[in-house]
Amino acid sequence: MANNQLILGAGKAAKKFVNAGAEITKGLARSGVTARGLLGPSKTALKNKEYESKVNTLMGRMKTDMDFTSFSAKETSSMRNFLVGERSKYASAAKELAGMTDTTSPEYMAQVDVMNGVNNSFTNLAAQLKSYKEGKATFAKDMLDGTISRGNPTQNTKESMVMYGFIDEDGDGVNDKPTDSPFSIQAGGNIGFDIDGRMVDYNTRRPAIMKDYVLSNKLLTGNESAYKAKARMSGTSQKLYRQQLEEDFESRDALMSMVYDFDSIVTTQDLATRWDESENSLDEINSIKEDLINRLVEARVEVSNKGYNEKQSKDNSPNKSKPDTLGGIINGIYYIKRKDGTLFPVKNEAEYNRYSDYFLENA
Repeated sequence: MANNQLILGAGKAAKKFVNAGAEITKGLARSGVTARGLLGPSKTALKNKEYESKVNTLMGRMKTDMDFTSFSAKETSSMRNFLVGERSKYASAAKELAGMTDTTSPEYMAQVDVMNGVNNSFTNLAAQLKSYKEGKATFAKDMLDGTISRGNPTQNTKESMVMYGFIDEDGDGVNDKPTDSPFSIQAGGNIGFDIDGRMVDYNTRRPAIMKDYVLSNKLLTGNESAYKAKARMSGTSQKLYRQQLEEDFESRDALMSMVYDFDSIVTTQDLATRWDESENSLDEINSIKEDLINRLVEARVEVSNKGYNEKQSKDNSPNKSKPDTLGGIINGIYYIKRKDGTLFPVKNEAEYNRYSDYFLENA
C-alpha cells in the first residue's frame, strides 16, 4: 500500500508540473513532434479506459456500508469443502500412522508427507486469501485513482476484473454477480479462477503495471529547468540526456507507461498504436523506444530554444537596443553605441553622420 501512496502522490505532483509547464509544451505543437499524433488513442488504451470506467461505476453504486472484500456464500462454501476434504485426508493419514511401528519405513514417511502437505495447504490458502482480499481493495482503489497504466495488456486487466468480482458484461452499470467470483480452491491450497473456460491461478497472475509518475515528473521538471536556463542545449548535453533516457527505458514497464500514459509530454499515440500491433516483437519495441527518445530529445531542445529566444528578445528590447551615442570608427568601420553599451556597425559614413545629427538634435 505504501508504494501505491507514493504513486498516487507522484501522480498529483505530475498534474501540477503539467499545469506549470503548459506554456512550455505549447511550443512543441509547432514542431514535428506533435504532428505525428493524429491517430487518436490506441485500442489497448481505450479498452483499459473502458475497464477503469466500469470499475468506477460499479464502486460508485455499491452500498457504502458493505464490505466488498468479504467472501460470498459461494466462495465460503468452496473454502469449507476444501477444508473438510483436507481434514479428512489428514485424519486418514494419522490413523494409518497409528498402526505403524517402523518410523523409517517408506509407508510411514508417505503418510507423514500427506499430513505435512495438508498443513502446508492450509498455510498457503490462508496466505493467498489474505493477499486476495488486500489485492481486491488495492485494485479497486487504483482504478478509482487512475494510477493503473493504460498500457496493461487488456487480457490481464480483464482477468483482474473477473478475479475481483467486477463483472458487468451487459454494461448496465451493475455487477452481474455482485462481488462474487468464479472462485475455487485447487490442490495445495491455491486459489483458482475459471476465466473464459480456463483455470487461472491467483498466485501466478501478473500484477498491474502502474503509471510511472516518478519518471514523468523527472522529465517535466527537466524541461522546466532547461527552459529557465535560457540557454541553447549543447550537443554534449543532448548526448547526455539521450544516455539518461536509454537508462530510464531499460525498464519495459517504464517505457510502456510513457508511451500509453503521458501523451502530454510528447505525442505518443501513434507509438501506442504501433505497440498494439507489434505482437511484442522485440525489434519493434526497440524501434518504438528509439523514436520516443528522439522525440523527448527534440522536445528538450525545443524548450531550451524557447527559453533562449525569449531571453534574447528581452535583451534586445527597444529600451536596451535603442541607439544612444556615436561609437567611433574602428578599423575603418563606423559604429553606434546602444544604451546597453554594445556596439553595432552602420553601412557607411553618411549613415554615421545622420546618427550624429540625430544625437545633436535630441541632446
